[in-house]
Amino acid sequence: MFIVTVTCSIRACGGTPDLRLNTIDGIQVLGWDALGAEDTLLLIFIAFLAAKVGGEIMERLKMPAVTGELMAGVVLGPSILNFITEDQSFFDVLAQLGATFLLFSVGMETKLSELRRVGLVAGSVAVLGVVTPFVMGYYVSILLFMSSVEAMFVGAALVATSVGITARVLQDLGMINSTEAKIILGAAVVDDILAMIVLTIVSGSAAGDLDTIHVVVVIAEAICFVAIVTLLGTRMVRYASGKRDVHHDKTVNGTWAIHYRTTAFKRDSWFDKLVQKEAPFVIILIVVFGLSAMASYVGLAAIIGAFFAGLIFSDTKDTYDLEQKFEPLNVLLVPFFFVVMGAKVGFADLWEVAPLAIILTVVAILSKLIGCSLGAIRRGERTALIVGAGMVPRGEVGIVVAMIGLNMGTIGVNIYSVIVLVSIATTIYAPFLIKTVIKAEAKKDRRTQRYR
Repeated sequence: MFIVTVTCSIRACGGTPDLRLNTIDGIQVLGWDALGAEDTLLLIFIAFLAAKVGGEIMERLKMPAVTGELMAGVVLGPSILNFITEDQSFFDVLAQLGATFLLFSVGMETKLSELRRVGLVAGSVAVLGVVTPFVMGYYVSILLFMSSVEAMFVGAALVATSVGITARVLQDLGMINSTEAKIILGAAVVDDILAMIVLTIVSGSAAGDLDTIHVVVVIAEAICFVAIVTLLGTRMVRYASGKRDVHHDKTVNGTWAIHYRTTAFKRDSWFDKLVQKEAPFVIILIVVFGLSAMASYVGLAAIIGAFFAGLIFSDTKDTYDLEQKFEPLNVLLVPFFFVVMGAKVGFADLWEVAPLAIILTVVAILSKLIGCSLGAIRRGERTALIVGAGMVPRGEVGIVVAMIGLNMGTIGVNIYSVIVLVSIATTIYAPFLIKTVIKAEAKKDRRTQRYR
């Protein structure tokens, strides 16, 4: 809470203004609340260090770093050490910035130009991989005595896939160029967009009554927002950047040199005409914050705006080395998001939450396995099972959905904790499931060839 009260009076002697900062219940300047600058920086240091140590440990154990960052948040949160509490609003600001740049990076990896090359199989995998988990998650949640809004958020949290983990496993197994990998990565493009549309509809519906007219209006708003941002935004970015081709040539000393050539409109990029240092980077930051604010203004989640900001710059990211320039921001801010999300998990009623988390984890695994396998069944049983297993991990996307529901007040801490536990469980279990399915199918193939 940012409260600064400035009292100005005129002194009798000399008439110079007397500026004084009056605080309410301690220092509350710039969200630093009752803590001083030293204590605030110390907590930031502890949180960042714990996140990086946890991530390092998990990666050495061949597990995703996000799991370690979440665990660090659990340890630092009210459940154990109580270093991170709800009163420290500066952590919420850091977490919001982390989620914003995280979703911007996800959107930047989703090239609209690749949608034409996805194919019918990847498209059907994505659609069934969204519909099946949402429907199963919703109705199972209703059977578990949740409200309609809570069930919708649970279903939305089970929709999106975090394929980064799957890509790493397939790369380790030497299958990154296989048919299964291409289908999974292609389906992820459509999956991300459909997941954001579902999240847009759910978050918009949760803000009002769940009547038919309101849902139709929310769907219309979501479609209009997506259409305007993607169609108009991409054209504006392409026009402003000149749509330059990027060529990578190896120099004499073995290094790579990047050469640009303007092909559209036969002119240079508008970004290059700006004299400010790192002008393209600055413009993109403005667009990220602007679309995030616009999404919030129309009643959507701010991260949806950030996602589509990444989407409209996805075709020009190589031109301006956007991944390299945004990587330091992600390294700095994204861990705070996961630490804060972990700190919000409440284990006071763990035994009450655990059965629900186990049931929804099973639903999360089976729904993706069934839906995505059916989408790829035309390519054979082996491919279908590998694709289904590869689409299981939820990772950070499910946690983002849970964060939105918690911040909106539509789900409680218990359901939030359940969604986080489900995301962690599917993230940890997915690599074992993928390897098990691949080994089982390979063994079945060898057995079939032996009896021929």
